Amino acid sequence: MKKLLVLLPLVFGLSACGTPSVEDLVDDPELLSEVLEECTAKLMKGEDVKTEECQNATEAQKQILNNVMKGLLGN
Repeated sequence: MKKLLVLLPLVFGLSACGTPSVEDLVDDPELLSEVLEECTAKLMKGEDVKTEECQNATEAQKQILNNVMKGLLGN
């Protein structure tokens, strides 16, 4: 039982540090900017940018752009 009590905070802590979702990135422009900077740095180093994090950032950018366009066009 004591082992379980020690492991629970660790498990919950690790799950909170996962890859940010598209919704998280849309809601937090600062986080989106940080992720995009990381992905750009990876790209410039020749590293793989087809990670879930980079793909979510790209999708978040698309959603934000669509929302802006809808606002401008009044749709």
